[in-house]
Amino acid sequence: MSTSLARFRRYLILGNLVILGIVTLAAVLTVSAGYRTHEERGRANAAGLADTLGQSVAATIRLVDNALLSTLNQIEQQPPSALHAAHLRRITTAQRALVPAMNALRVTDADGWVLNPDADGGPRISGADRDYFRAARADPTQLAISEPLQGRLKTGWGLIFARARLDESGRFIGIVYGGINTDAFMAHFRHADVGAHGAVALRSRSLRLIARYSPQSLVPEAALGTTRVSAALTTALAADPMQGSFIAHAVLDDVERVAAYTSVADYPLLILVGLATDDFFAPWRRQVAELAALLALLMLVVLGASLTIYRAQARQVEARARIALLAAERGAMLDNELVGMVKLRDRCEVWHNAALARLFGYGPGELSGRTSRLLYLDDESYAQVGLAYQQLQEMSSYRTQLRMRHKDGSAVWIDLNGTALPNGESLWLMIDITPIKRSEEKARHLAFHDMLTGLPNRQLLQERLSFLLRDAERNDRWLAVCYLDLDGFKAVNDIHGHDAGDAVLRTAATRLSDSVRGNDVVARMGGDEFVLVLNQLGGLSDEQHALNRVLDSFAAPITLPDGTEVRVGVSIGVAIYPQHGRDAATLISRADHALLAGKRAGKGRWVAWQAAVEPDAVAAAQGDAAVSATGSGWSAR
Repeated sequence: MSTSLARFRRYLILGNLVILGIVTLAAVLTVSAGYRTHEERGRANAAGLADTLGQSVAATIRLVDNALLSTLNQIEQQPPSALHAAHLRRITTAQRALVPAMNALRVTDADGWVLNPDADGGPRISGADRDYFRAARADPTQLAISEPLQGRLKTGWGLIFARARLDESGRFIGIVYGGINTDAFMAHFRHADVGAHGAVALRSRSLRLIARYSPQSLVPEAALGTTRVSAALTTALAADPMQGSFIAHAVLDDVERVAAYTSVADYPLLILVGLATDDFFAPWRRQVAELAALLALLMLVVLGASLTIYRAQARQVEARARIALLAAERGAMLDNELVGMVKLRDRCEVWHNAALARLFGYGPGELSGRTSRLLYLDDESYAQVGLAYQQLQEMSSYRTQLRMRHKDGSAVWIDLNGTALPNGESLWLMIDITPIKRSEEKARHLAFHDMLTGLPNRQLLQERLSFLLRDAERNDRWLAVCYLDLDGFKAVNDIHGHDAGDAVLRTAATRLSDSVRGNDVVARMGGDEFVLVLNQLGGLSDEQHALNRVLDSFAAPITLPDGTEVRVGVSIGVAIYPQHGRDAATLISRADHALLAGKRAGKGRWVAWQAAVEPDAVAAAQGDAAVSATGSGWSAR
């Protein structure tokens, strides 16, 4: 073998390795970016579902707690002679009817004996040995929540919620407790879209399993109450006990899932949502297969071209024919559909492949000899890439992602790779990553918006309200935080079903958005609760007009998908900056207190928070009421 032929072979191999390396690198980067995008989207979707379900469970617990407090209040108002079993049964039966999820409501004495047994008799029951009894006795001011347990008279698992009973001197005289069984929690979980192999679980802070739902597998009853969890969950909880995400195989069914967990409000409970990786990563696996096939094809083309060139050099008589074939084969390789390529000298086009012209929407010859500034959105991005030429001289390569200009003026996201060439030239490889960027934007949107209504969720509300509060402080303007609750929504859900309820929520979101200005904020807190932020208020009249528009927007009936017309109203609690508070948490809390007090006084109205008696003294007002500032608080009259 001659020295020149051996040298030629080495150069040929090296050149082909560079081309294959660049294409392989581009494919690997694309695959890696796609994997990260799908993983981030999976984590965001799981976190969003966990937050929504957590709010739903928290709302149910608050209903149970309200029933316990109401029962305590009614018992305290009765003379001791009236507190016999039959009368207690009438009180607890009335409260249970208000909370369908609650399967029992009992009252005990200080020794744990139940004072309102079932009317048909049965064994005498004591809860003195239960953890919730001890917890309520130890801290009478807090709601006590049990670990998952099995009922003594009724089969099945569930949770017990208890409040302490105290006499006038503050002495412990028993508890009032209510229970929610596992099936009630499962009713919440079945509405979550977790895919064919996803799962939703509710656990206590000690990780004991309370309820679990998966479309493809039923949790064995023996698993309820156990603490079998993956090591990945234990590690994530150690890093952040309130919320987090991880990827792991579930212990109960060995399905790998992208999972997220979140604390259920301030209660010692965790919601976990897992989305099966087989479902979530299927599009990414198809992309990997397609890129692998393309890369294999390119490798075959390169190897075939190399072998052809080498034989052409070895056979001098066929040199010209072999060189022509090589040029044609290399041209086919460079004009692929995936990677746009351009060679530049002094930042002007010397050569480009057809893929580059198609990528930016240009026809044959339109880019020939043109400056590369044509492909950049603005002077800033053009100058930024211009600084890379120094890096090309030092490191021979440069890579970045930026938005570039299509011929029609639209922006195209490009993964840009530059390589230095001899004689002051450079080779640039460009891959369209616009779909990947759109997926990332969609994932970010899902993380900050309610999936049902498209409105901002609680997290985005906090961010926007904090910004608007700072703006109101700088400009010395008023701002109103309004907490809304739909009147009659539960009846629609119970009579027409959850699909009808979802339609009502979407219509309510549209009416609220249409009733306020473009610079106001409408957010969904969960269930049928919304928050409005009315900013840049010049005085009382601005607030009154806005709230009256909201009330008027619910005067018309709502048409369900099946053509049925239903009516819902709206009750509103209002807190004003700066009169009622100067931070987001205080204003939201006081608006919520105003709403609760207003609903007690009557529905279909708006009420403003009063500072004189917190949190119950709120004066109710009809939508066209006149509102005036009185001292540090506001009243509606």
